[in-house]
Amino acid sequence: MRSRAAAPAGMRRAAARTELVAVPIGGGAVRVGGATVALREGHATCDCPMGGAPWCLHRLVAEGEERTRDLGGREERVEAPSVVLPEPSGAEALPAEDAARFAPILGEVEALVAELVTLGLRRAARVSGDRARELCARAAAMRPRARGPRDAGLGRLARALDRLAALLPMLEGPDVGAAEADALREVAITRNLVRALRANTGALPLEDIAGASQRAYVEVPPIEVQGLGLEAWVAAGGVAGVTAYVAVLGEGRVLTRTLLTKGRPERLVDPRTWAEGLAAGPAFARSGITLRDLARGRFALSGARIALSHGRLSGSRATSAARRPALPRDDARLARHVLARAEDAARLGRSLAFDPLGRPPRSSPIVLLPVQRLSPTDFDHATQELSIRIHVGAGVELRTSLSFREERVLLFDNLEVLSRSARPPRWLCVRLAREGGALVIEPLSAELADGSTIDLTLDVVDPALEVTR
Repeated sequence: MRSRAAAPAGMRRAAARTELVAVPIGGGAVRVGGATVALREGHATCDCPMGGAPWCLHRLVAEGEERTRDLGGREERVEAPSVVLPEPSGAEALPAEDAARFAPILGEVEALVAELVTLGLRRAARVSGDRARELCARAAAMRPRARGPRDAGLGRLARALDRLAALLPMLEGPDVGAAEADALREVAITRNLVRALRANTGALPLEDIAGASQRAYVEVPPIEVQGLGLEAWVAAGGVAGVTAYVAVLGEGRVLTRTLLTKGRPERLVDPRTWAEGLAAGPAFARSGITLRDLARGRFALSGARIALSHGRLSGSRATSAARRPALPRDDARLARHVLARAEDAARLGRSLAFDPLGRPPRSSPIVLLPVQRLSPTDFDHATQELSIRIHVGAGVELRTSLSFREERVLLFDNLEVLSRSARPPRWLCVRLAREGGALVIEPLSAELADGSTIDLTLDVVDPALEVTR
């Protein structure tokens, strides 16, 4: 057997930090994470993708760790190692050459914003949608120069204009109130981006006010993630997708991995017709792990690439994922992601404030709620809102209201069944948001009393759970 000292130093450090254990499976072989290591005649072979290399993490764990001597005991409960992810780029001023290059289009965007504000969103929407799309295309074409800063483009402005152009036609649809609020938000963000680019004080990272058309992904150190929930969603303009939310253990951040539909689904409001295929799609290329697996399991990721400013995981082929036993929701390593007390609400609420530049949160506002009881839902036909009361502890009740949208029909039906079931779910995975100063809690997934998990935006809750209260 070769000496461990001959292995690369970085791999030895990773082996020292990992929680992987070697579990005997017979025939002189052990199971390490998702790989099988065979130990024969002082030589170890591994069936992982790096099995042909001189060393791999699984062989180091199988060959040298002291804890593999007692493999029959229970896995020791340990805290996840502290993880420090890289920070986004620092503050930087836009070069004068780029400021001059962007000036004409910034002036036209200012004129568009003034038109929307002066005429009113609904009146201007009929004539401004085409201009917004045209300006979006021109802004997207303003890419960084060959020798300029990486983020000296108009990608942020292009994406804001794209969202605005998608929202303007919806002002004549059935959900006018929600569409108008969203459109007003995008108008404010567009105006603020133009002002920040014109001011060019150098007090902000270029990624925050300019940005390339494509988000930059950077490789991060090995991390361990635990799935929290899965969501099927529909955005303005008909873009649809499925997103898995995972908590980074030891760091407190929630990352996302998303797969999008190719084109607009025919039956957009019925996610069961298109979301299941995405949920069964690969979370990472060549990993064999589906998006639903990622949303429910626990994995050690190496070679992961993340868009740091957006908290999004890439599906890169370089990412390898080793499956580990999923953590129970009440595990201490998930405590940062649980909302059960007033101090938890105060801590999490600080991250929900409106960002004037439209910067997405680096950590998605996804948390776990321990459920003791759900009061029956109440739908107000006048306001088109569904009211929910969630009892999370002794004397602690959370109340929220969800506005009706066509794509929420399945979610509303599932919540109605759950709220009247004889045994409430143990846990809810929810998204937090602020609307009009109120805290909005939108359930995404539920862990039922029997230990099974359902995703409320793409599964159907068994009506047999329903009872009359």
